[in-house]
Order: sequence, then C-alpha cells, then structure tokens
Amino acid sequence: MIDIKLSRIERTGKELDVLKKTYESEEEAIEIYNKLTDEYAEQTLPFFDEDEPLIRLDIMPQSDGDQGNKDLKECYFEYSDDLMDTLYKRI
Repeated sequence: MIDIKLSRIERTGKELDVLKKTYESEEEAIEIYNKLTDEYAEQTLPFFDEDEPLIRLDIMPQSDGDQGNKDLKECYFEYSDDLMDTLYKRI
C-alpha cells in the first residue's frame, strides 16, 4: 500500500495537510503521481524562496518499515487555488 499526500506550505513554512489517500495498488498511485507532475510540470518549483506559499505533492510508503521502496518522491508547485483544487480532485 502506498499514499499520495497533498499539502500546502504557508509563507511561514508551516505545512498543512490537505489530503492523504491510500492506494492498494502501487502502480496506480505511481501512475497518478506521474501524470500530475507531468501535466503540471510548468508550475513545478525546483527552487523557491522560504516566504513563498507552495503546494507539496508526495508519494510514499504507508509505513517506515517499507525500506525497499524506491518510489518515494516529492514535488513542489507554485501555489494557486485552482491548481490545489485540481490536484485535490484528481487524487
């Protein structure tokens, strides 16, 4: 089992969880994560200022015991209400 987590990072740096969804199928979760990061690649931020609001999208194993998982990823997007709503609905 694997989780996709969507969160908002405030200007202060505080992270607020918006959605966490568990998938039985790792392949399905990875496919969704990859589609979202590919489709919205123009809004991703490899580097950002600390006082900038962000959207964070993670894919991770459900427990720390899943050591062999190489699919642990995170992606940061420029914050917008529209993008947050879209990601929320598609997860």
